[in-house]
Amino acid sequence: MFSLKLFYEGVQNSMKLKTKIKSKFIITLSKYFPNFYKNVTVTSVKKHESIRVSPLMKPLEECKIALISTAGVHKKDDKPFDIDNPKGDHSIRTIPSDATENELSVTHIYYDTKYAKIDSSIVFPIKQLQQLRKDGIIGSLAERNIGLNGGILDTHLVEKESIPKVTQILKEDQVDATLLLPG
Repeated sequence: MFSLKLFYEGVQNSMKLKTKIKSKFIITLSKYFPNFYKNVTVTSVKKHESIRVSPLMKPLEECKIALISTAGVHKKDDKPFDIDNPKGDHSIRTIPSDATENELSVTHIYYDTKYAKIDSSIVFPIKQLQQLRKDGIIGSLAERNIGLNGGILDTHLVEKESIPKVTQILKEDQVDATLLLPG
């Protein structure tokens, strides 16, 4: 007798195996052929000549700082990024400024997350920024910091949906500067 549940579980396991193979391949490719990997991934990135870098207009000790990481960082109780989606997961995760490393995890297939899962500050140094705030080096941390999943080759949805959402959050939280961390 045909079981829809067993069929669904088989499809899910097949997708996960495919994702694991893809992840191992990409990590190996980037490790042993970095120039080839760079050429393949960077060719899909659109250049935006109109974006300007703005100088910091006040002292760092008065600034509100936000973290933005494309390393797949999210709270453990949030839905993980969908790494089985062949188009990539362009959704965002907000991470409060008082989050602890024990509350964070990473979900990503384009780099080896083994060490980031042990010490999330490698890709999301919230603990270090909390200390800088405590020491008076920075003014404050944004109420909401941003976790994204990088490695999305078709950036259409990222540009149309994700970036405007992130921009709105940064404006609402009155962020002065961001620390960008690639994944």
